[in-house]
Amino acid sequence: MVHKERNIKGKLSKRHWGELSRLFTRLRSVQGIEAAEEVFGDLKTFLEPINAEAYRSLHEAGDDLLALHRLNVPNTLHRTLLSTNAIENSFLNTRRKLGRVTRFRAETDQASRWLSHALLEAEKGFRRISGHSSLPALTAALARPKSDPE
Repeated sequence: MVHKERNIKGKLSKRHWGELSRLFTRLRSVQGIEAAEEVFGDLKTFLEPINAEAYRSLHEAGDDLLALHRLNVPNTLHRTLLSTNAIENSFLNTRRKLGRVTRFRAETDQASRWLSHALLEAEKGFRRISGHSSLPALTAALARPKSDPE
């Protein structure tokens, strides 16, 4: 969601950045799909008369932006799950460990061992996510069967 906000912000003039940030902050903090769709509608209403390209960018990301809200998990998890920081941190730390390795032999399993070691080292820097007490609700939401939108 942060990346989409930055993408849209790049298409707008600076005088609209404050309102855009306020609306995205509301979208990140609301609980449930109905409230999220309402804020998403406000975002569309705000962008449509201002910049057609920004509006199209928001519209094409619509389902992806509302996916977590559709699961109806507590909004205490939104801060962590709506960010890519955990994934990017893992990649960065792995890249740091593997950056000086220049030769991976195809005939050995050395590449797998280097990667395993790098990921284990990256794991040492992992921290508890904010809202971790709400993870059982996320587990339950993911275990629920999907309803057909027909």
